Amino acid sequence: MSNNLNNLRFVNFSQLRSFYAVAREGSITKAALLLNIGQPTVTTQIKGLEDTYNVQLFNRSPRQVSLTPEGEMLFEIARQVFSLEERAVELLSSHEAKVAGKLRIGTVGPHFVMDILARIHRDYPLMQAYIESGNSEQIYGKLLDYEVDVAVTGSKSTDPRIAQIQLGTHEIVLMVHSDHPWAHRDGVSINECDGQRLVLREKGSMTRQVFEQTMDAAGVRANVVMEVARDTMHEAIRSGFGIGVISLDERSSDPALRYISFSDVSPSTESYASCMKERANVRGVKLFMDIISDLAP
Repeated sequence: MSNNLNNLRFVNFSQLRSFYAVAREGSITKAALLLNIGQPTVTTQIKGLEDTYNVQLFNRSPRQVSLTPEGEMLFEIARQVFSLEERAVELLSSHEAKVAGKLRIGTVGPHFVMDILARIHRDYPLMQAYIESGNSEQIYGKLLDYEVDVAVTGSKSTDPRIAQIQLGTHEIVLMVHSDHPWAHRDGVSINECDGQRLVLREKGSMTRQVFEQTMDAAGVRANVVMEVARDTMHEAIRSGFGIGVISLDERSSDPALRYISFSDVSPSTESYASCMKERANVRGVKLFMDIISDLAP
């Protein structure tokens, strides 16, 4: 009787794990730290994988490694493999009463997730949360690349791999210095922004995209003097560079800044919490999305 195991095709899991870690981190050094093994071991395992299948997975230079086309295709498969492994670990450890582990949260603004994190910290003190910030486009990229577990963004995704819950709607306002002529006004028309010195968020920001659409619809000319990340916007206006455009939820208590609504238009963004559908039952992900469901309007 023949041994069916002789016909079983498999890949060395340790080698694949080392490949995945280097591809994800973009560095052998960082991959070794992630896996808690030595750099020579990582290098040997990747070379073993390449030699076994007579394929080159990385382009190597003294300063960096980058994926070859074959490496890119294997990376896509490896991401799915290790996502399934994570689900297996969750299943096998589901009998444990205490919820523990790491949750990587990508967000367009920390203010969106602080209430959620406070609840997680209160109810699940062994759960560690890590926050990565960026605009909506960047955060969706991290979610699809498995660099974050869940995401809170300012736009809805059309990607069928993503599950989403709407969090709320957020008014877009103008921010000016307290010395600005508009500082004590209750409202400003969109036409008054024509030719004004505007400080906008970087491209990929939904706040910027919605505001630009509002200006285009009104025939208003944009005089953009600076593009900044979210964290830099308040400092730019405080330093007198122009008029900022932000979500009202991002206002600060700084007495040097004033916030003005529009009198004739109502630009706004929506916020969404997201996860990969295939990872929706991973414990930390499910916990986060369940809390979102409780808090969402």
